This record gives sequence, structure tokens and C-alpha cells, in this order.
Amino acid sequence: MTDAAAGLSVLHVIVRAGPTNSQYNEHVLPVLGTRRVTVCSLFPADVQPPDELNLFEGDGSVGGCFRALRRALVADDYDVVHVHAPASGIVTLLTYLRMWRPRRDLVFTVHNSWGNFRRRNRLFLRLIMMLFPMVVLCGQAAYDSLPAGIRRRRQHQLHVVPNGVDVDRIDRALEGVERGPRTGFRVVSVNRLIPLKHPHTTVTAFTRMRKAGDELVMVGDGPMRYQLEDRIQHEGLVRTVLLRGVIPRDEVYRQLGTADVFISTSAGEGLPVALLEAMACGVPVVVTDIPPHREVARSAHGLPLVPVGDSAGFARALERVRAADEHELRRMAERLRACVVERYSVSSMNEAYGELYRRRVPRGSEVARGHRSVGIDEEQVSVGEKLRHRWGLLVAMTLIGAVVGFGIAFVQAPVYKGETSLQVGRDLGVAASEDTLNTSAALAIRYADLARREPVLGPLVDQGYGEDWRAIQRNVFARPGDKNPQLVEISVYAGDREEARDLATAVARSLERASRAAIASSSRFFLGDQLRSLQEDIVTTTDELERARAALPEASDEEAAVLRARIADLQATLAEQRSSYTELDAIDTSESGQLSLVDAAWTTRSPLRPTPLVLAVVGAAAGLTLGAAWVHLFSQHPPSGPPMTPVPELRGREEDTRRGSGRRRTATWAAPDQTWHDRSNDRR
Repeated sequence: MTDAAAGLSVLHVIVRAGPTNSQYNEHVLPVLGTRRVTVCSLFPADVQPPDELNLFEGDGSVGGCFRALRRALVADDYDVVHVHAPASGIVTLLTYLRMWRPRRDLVFTVHNSWGNFRRRNRLFLRLIMMLFPMVVLCGQAAYDSLPAGIRRRRQHQLHVVPNGVDVDRIDRALEGVERGPRTGFRVVSVNRLIPLKHPHTTVTAFTRMRKAGDELVMVGDGPMRYQLEDRIQHEGLVRTVLLRGVIPRDEVYRQLGTADVFISTSAGEGLPVALLEAMACGVPVVVTDIPPHREVARSAHGLPLVPVGDSAGFARALERVRAADEHELRRMAERLRACVVERYSVSSMNEAYGELYRRRVPRGSEVARGHRSVGIDEEQVSVGEKLRHRWGLLVAMTLIGAVVGFGIAFVQAPVYKGETSLQVGRDLGVAASEDTLNTSAALAIRYADLARREPVLGPLVDQGYGEDWRAIQRNVFARPGDKNPQLVEISVYAGDREEARDLATAVARSLERASRAAIASSSRFFLGDQLRSLQEDIVTTTDELERARAALPEASDEEAAVLRARIADLQATLAEQRSSYTELDAIDTSESGQLSLVDAAWTTRSPLRPTPLVLAVVGAAAGLTLGAAWVHLFSQHPPSGPPMTPVPELRGREEDTRRGSGRRRTATWAAPDQTWHDRSNDRR
């Protein structure tokens, strides 16, 4: 019975459906006639889907990813939701949590080796392997790359299904394609142009062995394309190295079908689909010596493996393929294609996934759909049963959260705010010139800064407001007024209302005394400091300007342009500094520099921090939310109904004996054969 006849429905969640996306081409298109398949492309798709395929796609935003997945989930009753990327897995988990949807239908496939994922994605994968009930690895090398702790703790939920290629589609694409007479040697590479794939090694190896008429075709795109284009242009390889970019999948097969050899200099893969496609096209291959390629080499004996980054080694391997006679190349092509047909076909891959999918269906899909048809909402009942079953945990988490919030309110000392303000210059009721008002506004900025300095806060130590003026400084803030720039507004923070009011008044009085002392001082120490500082800045700027002018005659055209721009900036800075110096030097401190208190200090009636009641309510809500999330994510609720029929072993078996238990446990794996666990490797 086919999956379609059994009513098996699968939703594939992928980042973007595109012509080169392996999940779309290998997991979706080949099974449209045997399963009810829906695709959720979190970002806008780059392909026109077939009529029989339901496609939901996002709008290109992060929120659009969640909306697209939610629309897909409510559109049908799926037996399996298959996710294919770490970020997609996190989006799926968050959407499930928001919808209170049970996770028992989730399947995740790891399409790369552990070390090739970025640190962020490795963190995502750890969470995914904790919360997804079934995780599939795309090859034995990908499984072996997992940290030992994950393999040990998650061994029962991990499965291996090797990647596969659509051999029938490749044959259809190659119908009528013939290798015409050619004088040169044609090398084809299919990879993303990123550092991990080492595209420069491919170009270097080709240039070492190329002869007249040879050609290198690089299919794929990525951030390194511009670097490669510059190199090709610089080394005169425009006619011999062709960057084809992203092309339709069938065109990729035709490029491979007319190649003399396929090359991959990649340093990291899952189970390389491009390599398998080249083998299915009957093309000799030369690849790097990495675990995924060694995995294929165990089945396709004699596969040439070259160390990563060894361009000379790749050049020698390409020369050996060029030197091989026609009979040897034909035998090699037949052996590589037979390996793919027998072990890595997309039909065997999807058959293995079908067996795993049926493990996710708690009962026959027709029975499950029958329950749904009469209005029984299994998802909501399951969540409700979980919450009712663990009501004690919910109550305990709520009480713990309330106690913690209440305790935090009492552990934290209350904070009150005190405020007051002073005016710089004459009283508002007395007429003053515009210059005097401008000078007062300028001094307000400097007085606001002075309010937090030692001349003002130092005397407060003797009054008992702190042991050190810097300790007082942490609780004192001052700034010019927003609406009236002649005002200096002072804010202080303290643990008591009276203390806050007294401290605000003390700071204002101390600042007022400091301003009178500055005015009365014959040395005008306050303005004198500002004038001395400005004078030093003027000297520094002048010296730097002279150095720039002296370097200008000997500079190149490019350096001269930079120096002229620098000279213009220095001249503008010097003019501004001299203007400020002139203004300060002309200040009449007797009129515009005096300070007077405007407002008596006042304080807030209640602490600025939340009250104990508010923190207790917030803590209780947080505890309830965490408890419900814990029950939903981690509480296992087995499905009702008769037990599922055991699924036969897919390919191989791995024995695992627990120390001290006396029991021998066997885990089934969807792997090609026993040789997958053999570390030996056939190399040339």
C-alpha cells in the first residue's frame, strides 16, 4: 500500500523552495504521487510549484516566517511535520508552543556534519535534539560528527537515512545529451562559492594542469563570486573558467553529463548530493578526503580522495583521469552509477523516511482522520490532559514565582527621587541684555557639570552624606533646563524621602556657594580653568594643522586629497575654539554667573521601584507560564489506541551494551550496510 493510499500526509518546512534546494528536489518532488505533500517555504519561493503541491510561503520578514508556518499548520491535519534546517526548527518549536500543539508529529533532518554548522546553529540543534521526538542524520559521517554526549543521551531518537538522488530525473534530463568531439578536458564543479567549499583550490588545481582547449565550469553562487571574477580577469582565464551561477537542476545534470570529471574541494559536507549526482551521471570524480566523502568511498571503491587545500594533489588526480583510457573510464563510470542506484537513490531514501514517518503516526491515518471528522480535537484534549495531570506542578510554580517576586521587593532597598533647580544670572523680573542671557545659558551647562564634581560634592562628605564624594556622585545628576536653558536642574536618589530632599537641597546650596566663590575669586578659577583648557586645545590644534600643511607638498594625489580634507576640518575646529575662548574671556561674572535657588527640593511620594504586590503578581504569572511551558514541552503524553506495529529494521544494526546492566540493547539504523561502521577506507 502506498503512503497516499494509506492517507499519509506530510508537511515539509524548509527555508526557501528553490531550483537547487535539496529538500525540495529530493524530499518533495519525487513523492508527489505517493504522499499528500505540503511545503511551507519560510521565505518566498524561487520556483513555480506543480499543481498537485500545496505551497505556503513567507513574505521575506521574520514575522512572515511564523505567519506562513501557522497558515500551513491550520490548513490540514498532517501526520508528520518534517523540518530541514536549524533556524526552521526553532521557528517550528515557537509556533508549536504558541499554538499549544503536541510535538509528537515532528521529524527533523540534520543535513550537514556537526562541525560545519555555525555556533548559533549548533546551539539551535542542541535544543532541537532535546525537543524533537525523532531526528534523522543525512549520513553515517554526519552521525559520527555529533558530540558523544548527544549520541549517548539521544540514541533512541536518532536515525540515519543517507541522502539520495533522483536517478530517473537525471536520466530524463540527459536524454538526447551527447558528448560531441572536443579537443580539451572539461572539469565541472557544483558547490556554493563560500570559504568552506575552497573554490580557489579548484581554480588553482585546474590552472596547474590545464592545456589548450581545457575548460572549468563552476556551478553555484555565493559571497566569493566577486573574488573569483577578479582572479579570473587578472590571470586571463575568462575563456577557460566559466562561473555559471545558480542554474535549473536539469541544466546542472546536463553540465555534469558532458563533463570529463567532477571535482569537489569542499572541506565540509553532510552527505554530498552534488557528488552523488555526478556519480549518477556516470562522471569520474575527484573529491576531498573528508568523512562524508570517505563514507561514499566505502561503497564506491577506488574513489580518488585528496587532502583539503592540496591544489597540487588535485592537479595530479585530474591528470590521472585525463590519462586514463576509454575502457577504464567507462568501467569507472558504470561502477559509480551502480553504487548510487543501489545505495543512494532517492526512492530508497524516501522509502526509509516512509518507515520512519509511520512511527510518528500513533494509529492508522484513516482512524485518526475519522476522529477529527467527528469534531474531536486531539491536540487540545492532549494539552488539557497534560495540564490537568500536572496541576500540582503548575500550582507549585505559581507559588514559587509569587514568593520570589515578593522576596525581591523586600531584598531591594526602596529608591526615592529628590529634585530642585537653580537659575544662572539675574532674576527673571530684571531686564538683561541678550549677550548676558546667552552667557548665562552657556554657564548653565558648565554649572550642571560642576554639580557632580569634587568642589561641590566634597563639602557634603563633612556633612555626613557619604564617606567619599565619588560615592555621592553615583546618586546625583544635573542638567540644563529643557524649556529654560538658564536653569540647572538637580536630581538625586536616596533610600528615604527625607534623605532625598535633604541631599537635593545640600547639593544646590553647595553649588550656589561654589558659584559665588568663583565670582569673588580674583583668579576667576572657574572660568580660568575653562580658559586654560581651551588655550591648550588651541595650541594642540594649531600644531596638528601645521604638520598637515607641511606634509601636503610631498604627498601623492590620493594622500593629498585626504590631507586637504583633514586641514579643512582642523581649520573649522580652530575657529570654533578661538570663538569659544573669546566669549568666555568677555564674560561678566558679576552679572551673568551668579546662581539663585528657584525651587525648594521635593521628593516622590512612593518609591520608584515596583511595590511588593506588583512584583508578587509578576512573579506568579512568570511561574505559571514557565510551568505550563515545561508541561507542554517536556511532559510525555503517550497517544491512545492500540500499540503500533513494529517497523522492520531498515538497513543495519548497531549493538549497544550498557555497563553493569547485563542487558544487550539493539538500535535500528537506516544505513546501507555493515561496512558503514568500518573505519577502513580505500584510497588511491
